Amino acid sequence: MLLLVSILLSVLICAAVLGILFWVKNPYYRINREKTIQLLEWMLLGQATETDWQFFCGYPVRHDPLLEQVRKKCQDIDEAHFIGDNRDGILLSPQGLEDLREVLDQLKQDVMKDKD
Repeated sequence: MLLLVSILLSVLICAAVLGILFWVKNPYYRINREKTIQLLEWMLLGQATETDWQFFCGYPVRHDPLLEQVRKKCQDIDEAHFIGDNRDGILLSPQGLEDLREVLDQLKQDVMKDKD
């Protein structure tokens, strides 16, 4: 009887674990245009973390061609003007910030065009 209860309990535990594994989804990164604008604004203000910036620049955006184009421009800015985290939180050189501001302004214009 004890053996039967042990086997039944083991089967129930295994079934529960498998059920949980099938129920839980894998995390994924899917950025949208509003979040991209927010990240670029944070970069200009020195409020973005280096991790946020590097993750955005390094992770392809396959679901939105406009955001992929913005990401590639940001990647180019990062390669040319990244200075790392300093006391004021600014991650890019002054020229990099100016280039990033242009990218942000263009993205905002494109988003407004798409809404109309």
